[in-house]
Amino acid sequence: MLNRKAMEKLNRKMSIIDAAERVFFDKGFYNATMDDVSKEAEFTKKTIYSYFKSKEEIYYEIMLRGYRILNAMNDKLLKENSNDNEIENIRKMGEVYLEFSIKYEGYFKAILEYKNDEISKNESVNLELFNECYKQGEYSISLLKEIVERGISKKQIINDYEPVDISLTLWSCILGFSSMAINKNEYTKKFYNRSSEEILRNALDIILRSIRR
Repeated sequence: MLNRKAMEKLNRKMSIIDAAERVFFDKGFYNATMDDVSKEAEFTKKTIYSYFKSKEEIYYEIMLRGYRILNAMNDKLLKENSNDNEIENIRKMGEVYLEFSIKYEGYFKAILEYKNDEISKNESVNLELFNECYKQGEYSISLLKEIVERGISKKQIINDYEPVDISLTLWSCILGFSSMAINKNEYTKKFYNRSSEEILRNALDIILRSIRR
C-alpha cells in the first residue's frame, strides 16, 4: 500500500503522462515541446523535470502503454481462439494489429514513428523504463516466432528459411499494412474501391500462401 504522499506523487506523474499523451498524439512527438506538455498538464517545466529526465522518457512511458495494450490483445486472442493451424494463428495476429492500429491509433503511431537506436541505451531515458519498453516491444515478435516454429515442426510452414527470418518478414508486412489502414484508407476506397481492412486481409492471404507448406 502506498502512503498518501507516495500516492499523490504517482497520481501527479500519471497526470503528466496523460497530458503528454494528448499533446504527442495531436502534434506528433517531434513537433511537440516540453512547453506544450507543461501547458497541457498545468505544471511548471521544473515540476515535470522533477519526474522525468526528458521528453524522450515521457514518450517511452507512452509507448510502453501501447505495447502493453497490444500484447494483452494478442494474449487474449491466442488463449481464447488458438488454432492447431499455425497459419491461421498468424492471420489472427495480423488482424489484431489492424484492430490495434484503428482502435488505438495514437499508440500505434507513437510506436511506429519513434526513431530510436533500439540497441544502444538512450541516456535521456531511465534504464529500467528503457529495458521494460524494449522487452514489451519484443513480445509480439517473440509470439510470432513461436507460432512460426510450431508451424514448421507441424509441417504447416515451409522450412526453407530460418524461423526468425520468416517472423521478421511477416512482422514487417503486418506493420506496413496496418500503417496503411490508418493513412491510406480514404485513398484506396476512392480510387480502388477497397478498404484498408480488405487490403490487409487479402495481403495476409497472399503472404501466408507463400509460406504455407
